[in-house]
Amino acid sequence: MTHDIQHDSVRQRYFVVIDGVEAYLTYERPKSGHRHITHTIVPEALGGRGLGKRLVTQIMKDVIIAKETVSSSCWFASGLIDKTPEWAGLSA
Repeated sequence: MTHDIQHDSVRQRYFVVIDGVEAYLTYERPKSGHRHITHTIVPEALGGRGLGKRLVTQIMKDVIIAKETVSSSCWFASGLIDKTPEWAGLSA
């Protein structure tokens, strides 16, 4: 079964709930046209499923569609962004 990543723009978070357990990514909007990723949280019960990568990938897809820039204080998201060539020009 595929569990889709959901986006709650009011709470500024991306999330997925599996078996009642939530994995999520939070971000801030310090200025118009920019998202700053603050946390990527995957509880141990959901670990090893690639959910962190899926959460970061979803926000980056949305950043690209919206023609925004991104920054991150989350070590996990920063690492993925740095390793993904197509995201290199999006950092601010």
